[in-house]
Amino acid sequence: MKTTARVLALVILMSVAVLVGCEPLVPTPTPQLIIITATASPTPVLTPTPTLTPTPEVSPTPVPTASPTALACPETAGQVIVFAEFPSEIAGRNMPYRVYVPPCYFQLARRYPVVYLLHGASQDDTQWEDLGLPEVLDRGIQLGEYPPMIVVMPYGAGLLPDNTFPPDASLENYLLEELMPRIEKDFCTWEDRIYRAIGGNSRGGFWALSIAFRHPELFSKVGAHSPALDTDITPAAYNPLELALSAPFLDTLRIYLDNGAEDPVRPEVERLSTRLVQRRVAHEYVIDPLGTHSDTYWAKHLPDYLAFYGGTAIDGWPRDAGQLPSCLEPSP
Repeated sequence: MKTTARVLALVILMSVAVLVGCEPLVPTPTPQLIIITATASPTPVLTPTPTLTPTPEVSPTPVPTASPTALACPETAGQVIVFAEFPSEIAGRNMPYRVYVPPCYFQLARRYPVVYLLHGASQDDTQWEDLGLPEVLDRGIQLGEYPPMIVVMPYGAGLLPDNTFPPDASLENYLLEELMPRIEKDFCTWEDRIYRAIGGNSRGGFWALSIAFRHPELFSKVGAHSPALDTDITPAAYNPLELALSAPFLDTLRIYLDNGAEDPVRPEVERLSTRLVQRRVAHEYVIDPLGTHSDTYWAKHLPDYLAFYGGTAIDGWPRDAGQLPSCLEPSP
């Protein structure tokens, strides 16, 4: 009888488990972001000090007129300044660009960190603005989530989708030889690699990686958001996958990679992350299980991108404009 009772009890418990498992009101788990954070080797590695290529010397033209000590800012929004005319000798055509400046930029007379954000191959210099960058930055700066920063949004024109590289006309030499000197002449930027970042989405993400991996003396951070690497048709000297294995001083860069789980670029981005892991180059790689290669995906993650570029309140760019250098003095 005892054995029969035990069997009967076991059958009842199994039936209850089946019924609970089939319960339609049990919530389906929400897909979670997959975040892979690779850290650098814990063993100190002595490397020679890099010979840095100096940033082009320009004479900054201070645009603010207010006293640099007047730091009270009544504005709640920055503004996007559109430069519709910028003839480029390298590109052989007009290369317009847009620049976001933070609230009270013209009143506070301070030098700001700068981010260069590149668009996708089928887009133009309006893409990041259309994704909501000014609104997200304004809100984040007001809340202290992001530091005040300048964001440059260039138009890549034919240079961005093309597979042309220096010494031929390319997005790299246009950006470094023409646009950056122009920005540092016309705007109050903090002209130090620590306060300069580059990023991009899709094909712009490829160029951000290629340029930053080849010029870590100019940038301290690089973000590649769903980067379209097209590595099969890229020379090794400019190929992020090859540079991940061979380029010097990658350990001086902060690197952020991301894509959606259904994005066709995912396999090559995963290969890139794996190669950085092999070299013990610290980086962050985020995979969104619901993401695709789309404006909807990039707009959703725009706050994450800006948080990466700005860094944390402890180890990132200054949140308080009073901690920024004066624009009325040469950049430190």
